[in-house]
Formats: sequence, C-alpha cells, structure tokens
Amino acid sequence: MSESTERTSIRLDELARHHCAVVHHVEAADEEMARLMAMGVCAGRTVELVQSGDPLILKVFGSRIGVSARLACRVMVHPCGIRSCPSKIEANDALL
Repeated sequence: MSESTERTSIRLDELARHHCAVVHHVEAADEEMARLMAMGVCAGRTVELVQSGDPLILKVFGSRIGVSARLACRVMVHPCGIRSCPSKIEANDALL
C-alpha cells in the first residue's frame, strides 16, 4: 500500500492551526474548483493553515490567502507530520 493511501483525509477546516497538509482532492463545482486553483489550492499542493475561522487564512507558496469556511470544508487534505512537511523542511533549511 502506498504512503498516500495509508494517510487519512480530513477537511481543510479541520486542520490544526499552524499545521500543513497536502491537498488530496476538492469536492466542489467547476466554478469553485477554478477559483481555488487560481489561488493555488489544488491536488498535490502543500498548504498551511495560518488562521481558522471564516475566512480561513492559508499560506500557499509563501502567500496568504483567505478561503471561506463554506469552501474550505470541501477541500480534503492529508495532514503532514512536522518532520515530513515540505514547507517546514524548506523553512528550516533556509535558516541554516
């Protein structure tokens, strides 16, 4: 079994604050999907939840974006472990 199928998907709005996750899939209409993709939220992308609430504030590619709670609950993600999170590894490497 591959690593990605062993992990449990959760909704983006269930992600703990200051944790990152890899987007697994989005359960949204075409227009909403296009809006998320334009902001960089798509399958395979690593995102970090900066602030929960409505809107949620995400860090994507170093930029912060706001996503409505209604839309965030349709984004399924695989939470990263602190040691395995690509964005945390890159940040730590930059400090060295």
